Amino acid sequence: MNYWDYTILFGSIIGIVNSLLLMIYSLSTSKGNRTTNYLFAFLVFVLTLRVSKSIILTYSDGIHDFLLTIGLSGFMAIGPAYYLYTQSIIKRKFTLSSKDSIHLLPAIIFTFLWVKLDFIRTNGDVWHLFYRSILLQYMIYIVLSVQTFNALKDSHPKIRRDLSIIGWFLLAIWFSYALNEVAGFPYISGAILYSLLIYFSIIILINKGFLIDMTAPKYAKSGVDETVTSKLAENLVRILSDESIITDSQLSMKKLSKLLNASPHATSQVLNEATGFTFFELIADRRISIACKKLLNNKEEPIAQIAYGVGYNSLSAFNTAFKKQMNVTPSQYRKENAQ
Repeated sequence: MNYWDYTILFGSIIGIVNSLLLMIYSLSTSKGNRTTNYLFAFLVFVLTLRVSKSIILTYSDGIHDFLLTIGLSGFMAIGPAYYLYTQSIIKRKFTLSSKDSIHLLPAIIFTFLWVKLDFIRTNGDVWHLFYRSILLQYMIYIVLSVQTFNALKDSHPKIRRDLSIIGWFLLAIWFSYALNEVAGFPYISGAILYSLLIYFSIIILINKGFLIDMTAPKYAKSGVDETVTSKLAENLVRILSDESIITDSQLSMKKLSKLLNASPHATSQVLNEATGFTFFELIADRRISIACKKLLNNKEEPIAQIAYGVGYNSLSAFNTAFKKQMNVTPSQYRKENAQ
């Protein structure tokens, strides 16, 4: 081996060692959501199995059938592991159940078939078909995962960003193996990309103490009693159902707090826990929803008049908010939905 080969091998091995430390930390830490941490440890584990097989196969004369089987089984578990990990972050009341094991069924079936059916290992055409089926399954789960966290829209941009970065890394790893299969792309590239993903994860852990957790209680130490917040939440829903309040151009957190007879901090907490939105996000969402109805029901009413009528102090601010939420301008929305 030349200097470059030794460098790649050393970097890949360091990545594997770091992944083991990352798994131990994820399984033992009390920070963040426990289920999410366990699923992240599982994701790292199956990735480690796959990448370890790549390293051994690249830098040795051969590989035992058992290690080859475990590596490929790990490959089939990567997509489901990332999907379940994403679900545990997005869904506030997510719990692992026996039915979730169905996602790992293909990996289990594959392992059985691989061990029992010799022709899969020995027939080149069958092997390539089998391997490409694994690649397809991996991609399907990546797409499902992306659809899951894209549903967050703009409510949790940092979480979407972190999940997207992990997703891009996993997609890059997929491409490296897919290109190796069809075009002879360097096999070890998957291990290099994996090492980068591990380093990225470690940086987040160093900064936050956990990787990604949307269920961490933002107001755990607020001191607001649960009975009080429950009552405030009921009053908040009632108040926000009043269109005249939503469209009040002078509406502010302070004014909303007075209507609730609560402190701004308690109002912010209840608002976030009850709706998942910040004050400005929720007001914009409700105002644009009202504006959409006015645009279609009052087709002769000038857009500027509608903008002021739903609480905006300028047409430009209304247009910006409307396009951000609806992806079209108010005039385009009216035109596209005209009957």
